[in-house]
Amino acid sequence: MTYDLVIVGGGVWGSGAAQAAVRAGVRSVLLLEKNIGLAQESSAKSGGIVTDLLWHPEDQAFVRRSRELYEEARVSSGDVSVARRVGMLTLAEGEHVSSLERRLPDLAARGVAHELLPRDEVERRYPRLDRLRDDTVALWTPDDWHVNPTAYAQQATAEAREGGLVLGTAERVDAIRLKQGKVAIEAGGTVYEGHRVLIAAGTWTRKLVRTAGLDLALLPYRVQLSSLELAEPHRLPLVWHLSTDVYLVPDGERDVLAGDGTRLAEFDPDAYQTTGDDRFQEEIAERLLRLSSLGERAGLRSSWAGLVGSTPDRRPLLGRLADRVYVACGDNGIGVMRGPAIGELAARVALEMDDAPHLRPDRFPPEPFPIRPGFTLD
Repeated sequence: MTYDLVIVGGGVWGSGAAQAAVRAGVRSVLLLEKNIGLAQESSAKSGGIVTDLLWHPEDQAFVRRSRELYEEARVSSGDVSVARRVGMLTLAEGEHVSSLERRLPDLAARGVAHELLPRDEVERRYPRLDRLRDDTVALWTPDDWHVNPTAYAQQATAEAREGGLVLGTAERVDAIRLKQGKVAIEAGGTVYEGHRVLIAAGTWTRKLVRTAGLDLALLPYRVQLSSLELAEPHRLPLVWHLSTDVYLVPDGERDVLAGDGTRLAEFDPDAYQTTGDDRFQEEIAERLLRLSSLGERAGLRSSWAGLVGSTPDRRPLLGRLADRVYVACGDNGIGVMRGPAIGELAARVALEMDDAPHLRPDRFPPEPFPIRPGFTLD
């Protein structure tokens, strides 16, 4: 069988693309995911933060649309973990305070709810943030969300399967071959054919397109996250500390997720340490202690690492790479925030229902470039 569209990668972007393609009326769509479940790689290893603080106007629009799609999935599935309004405190001291202040006019112009709080007010509202510096200033954005990427991907594909999507998990794609009028996708001992292929395989995307004689300006770098068990219940929002670039995500009454442990160097997506390293585990405990006495008796449940796809301008690579071959990659560490919307756009571009020439994947030569984190205020 030859499919109208084959999507490689079952993370938030690929799952969103599958849902969008079926909603657009495409008759036969195949989604291939190398893991046994959906959204098990970078999507699952993210902190799940969705915030209005992204600086690029297009990313801000992606966040707005993604919120709508996350909310649809929450209502349809009945799973409240898909999207929860939690609010975020962005903490700054010293020279970082000006970065916060520069964002205020933009937030006001967009009608985004926000407050700039002194340290005393932060501690009044959240007493366990009791080790902040005297000069700490916090930006409170009450409408920021925490999302469950895996639950979203499951709901998006469940809807799409009702419309005809064929889902293949535990199907590792080994190669992409260009044929006359078709694309062959080799996965294990099976060859699938598609009139078009959309590769949304995260940091594996570059390896896959190279099997077809193509290339991309995409460099994988490593980020880390830990699950900490606290000795007593807490009441914390999302927290992002600019000085140390650490973020905290409430994960139950006594647990928090803490990141980030970013390593700005290129890593092989098929050969990297998937658990947090010793240095990161020591650093994250020390950084938590700089914010809260809760860190004094915190225990490490587990830690893990994932890869982020960096691009030269920190924008996605999205569009046609060759005849019948399309890609959507380059999450730059903020893929889950924008994921459903980017997946939707990627499907429309692959089906030639929409266009995004400013994001075309060949706009940079596939040469080395400096890796920069994507989640920044500027």
